[in-house]
Amino acid sequence: MSPKVYKAFNDIINEHYSGENIDKVLEIGTYHWSLLDIDKFKNSEKTGLNISFSDLEKKMLSGKFTLVEGNTNNLSFADSQFDCVMSCSVFEHDKYFWKSLSEISRVIKKGGLFVVGIPIYMSLKTDIKNTTLTYHRHGLSYNADFYRFSEQAAQEVLLDGYDIKYSKIVRKYPNPYLVIAGIKK
Repeated sequence: MSPKVYKAFNDIINEHYSGENIDKVLEIGTYHWSLLDIDKFKNSEKTGLNISFSDLEKKMLSGKFTLVEGNTNNLSFADSQFDCVMSCSVFEHDKYFWKSLSEISRVIKKGGLFVVGIPIYMSLKTDIKNTTLTYHRHGLSYNADFYRFSEQAAQEVLLDGYDIKYSKIVRKYPNPYLVIAGIKK
């Protein structure tokens, strides 16, 4: 996660929850630089989810928030449990991202905020063979880089069932990146 991406998440959270407390927040794809460290969450019940955590990550994150190892395609949480769910650079690596979106919709409360950061595709002067540099860097060797989304796909697919409140292309070069957020209807 770049500082610009972190700042975009931080700005959205602070603007949306200005003057409010957030009871329960979930980050999908938690790792050592966590969105759960955003100051607005200091009094929240924080849960970080990832497929797995290394011993070093467990040591670094232990005590800061609850760590859960699991697959977003089948979350172990109760319905309508979270006020806010965040995901940064996860869905492009999720072979069955639509299952994860369904699960997120199930665990986020009505009126809850869903914030997503994803690499997007758009035409750039630096495109290589009609793709972005990020895919060129990850490509097949990464073994888990399945998708790039358009801004329209983010709005109409990833945030289907949400009223979009924020949408910002955080950077264009070398890999276009969008942070978008909506309120669950």
